[in-house]
Parts: sequence; structure tokens; C-alpha cells
Amino acid sequence: MEYKVISANRSPQRSPKNWRVFEQEMMQKHFGPILNVNGEDGYSVLEAFNKHKDTISHIRWYPDPELLTKPEYDGMVNQSKAIGDIPYITNSAKGFINIQNKECAFKKWKENNINCPDFFVYENINDFYIQQEKHNISFPFLIRLNNSVSGKHTYVVNNQNEINNALVSLEKDYINSGSRIKTTKMCIKLINSSNPDLNVNSSFRIHVAGDRVISGYARVVDGNDWLAITAGKFKSSHIDNFVNYNTLCENIMNEYEEEICKAVKVLDSNHQGVDIIIDNDTNELCFLEVQPTYASGYPNGMGAYRPPYYNPYDPFLVNFLQQNEQELSKLLPRYYHNWLNKRNHFDLVYKSIKEYTDVRS
Repeated sequence: MEYKVISANRSPQRSPKNWRVFEQEMMQKHFGPILNVNGEDGYSVLEAFNKHKDTISHIRWYPDPELLTKPEYDGMVNQSKAIGDIPYITNSAKGFINIQNKECAFKKWKENNINCPDFFVYENINDFYIQQEKHNISFPFLIRLNNSVSGKHTYVVNNQNEINNALVSLEKDYINSGSRIKTTKMCIKLINSSNPDLNVNSSFRIHVAGDRVISGYARVVDGNDWLAITAGKFKSSHIDNFVNYNTLCENIMNEYEEEICKAVKVLDSNHQGVDIIIDNDTNELCFLEVQPTYASGYPNGMGAYRPPYYNPYDPFLVNFLQQNEQELSKLLPRYYHNWLNKRNHFDLVYKSIKEYTDVRS
């Protein structure tokens, strides 16, 4: 077999989330045969490359974004150095630290004039107060670990009286956090993304491949909920806001495509789900993080993901989208055609990445 792509996947001991629904099929369509190997053991990628280097054109670095440890990361980077200048898919081996460690992404974005929250890192409780005085981040802000997801190990601090409890709680989280590339403690300005007139808070997940925005969607929750993610939070009462904010998302994807793609490129990546909010105090886009393994469902029906759309899967929302497809697909073309249709989504993703990497190789 003349393999064209090495997919450096999660360890077999971790959750089998290496390929989303239709993804491997669409990558193979545009790139050619794929060799799946353990990307976290420190040697299998280099071993596979040396065996097939006459035909390999790309390496897809796709480890576990939440659980990758420093020895695993170092092993990935060392293999990449030994292999040399082979185009990557998703993110470079070295650049993966920008995915797991939020402060690394924020530093890169600030260096490249991409708007993201003000922040600082600190060593311990005493150092927090030293850094707070230097950086002067106003209330409200978040105290959190740099590599947690979905609001875990994160505390909202609204005033001076809440600081100490948050700091003490995070110290305990830090001690029990387990091994990652490098776990640090952060203070991050909490951006005002709520609309009190509509009693809604929102965020946007936008999917970038190469130099194209492929698709995206808005996530809406109650206005007093600081964490605007949809997992388990969607309510039928949100439906009007869902339509309004997804219409806004379509406009954002069209108007800010270059800036959104740049936010991915400067992190040494070419395929990410980008999380963005609108700062209602300045009316500016504010970038929060990127996610290479953005949720789109898996071929073995893992978890709650299921047809027809896999994500979203809330029964009320799925029924609403189906019943109103004729009207809404005109209003939300990228959402309907490039996201709800997961086969088309990954077809466009890998077509775009192939074109993007071909130009640069």
C-alpha cells in the first residue's frame, strides 16, 4: 500500500475518538491512503515515516487535546524534528501546545493583534496578588487552570470578597489535576457577552480549514449563565435567539473570514474549531480558544451524537431544523449545507486543506 498520510492518533488506551463521522473517508478522497498509528508513544510516527517516506506527503497530528502529557508531547515534537519539513494536517507537532495551554494561544494572539481577553498566570496565592497589581484586571474575572475544558476548574470572581475562596479552590484543583504538558493557574478577564434585553448569552464555534471558514454555529444560553456552551443547556425557549444569533454567525463568517483564519494560522494550525464571543462593551470579536477535535459525531454512534445531524442532537432543535429547512437553509446556508451535512462538511474541510498545503509545499 502506498500510504500518503500518517494519522498520528490517540493512544489505544484512550478514548477511540480518532475519526469523526465521514472524516476518514473524506480525507482519503482528497489526500490518498491513510496509515493510522499511535501518535502518543514517542516512536510509531517516525517508524512509520521511515518505512513509507517515499510516498508520505502529510502527517496529521491528532493526539488527545485534553490529556496529552509532557513526555508524550516531547516525543511527538522530537519525532517531527527527525522527520523534517513534511506538511501537517490539523496542527504542527510543536504548535500543539497552543491547543492545550490557553495562555500560549493568548500570547500568540496578542503578538499578532488578534483580540482575546487580558490575562496573567501566577504561581501561588501570594503571587496572584502581585500579578493582579501589575496587570490590573478588573472584576469580573475567571480564576482557572490553563488546560481545563467545559468550565471545569474555573471560578467566576465578581468582587474582592470572592477572591480568596476561588484561589483556595483552584489550588486544590491544581494539586489534583494530573499530568498534562504544563498546568498553570490563570486569571482571565471575563468578557461581557450577555445581552440583557434578550436575556441571552452567546458564543460562536467556527470551523476553519486552511484559508477558508467552512461552517459555524451560535450557542445560546440564559443571560445569567456565563458559560455559553450548548451541551445539555439548550431549551425550547431559546429558539428565537438561536435563529437570530446563527444569522449573526453567518454574517461573522462572511465578514471576518480572514481574521478568523489568521487566528488559526498563527497557532501553527490549519484545521480547528474556533471559539469566539462578541464583547458587548466594545462590539468586537474576542477569541477564546481553538479545538481540533470539535464535536461533530462519530461513526460508531458514541455518546449522544446521532443522525440526522449528529451535532446538534437535541430532539426539539432537530425537529425544528427539519421542519423549517426550506426557509432557514436560505438564511443560514453555511450552517445547513456545510455543518448539518457532515459528509459535505468534511469533504470541504479536506478539499480546502489539500489546496492550502499544496500551495505552501
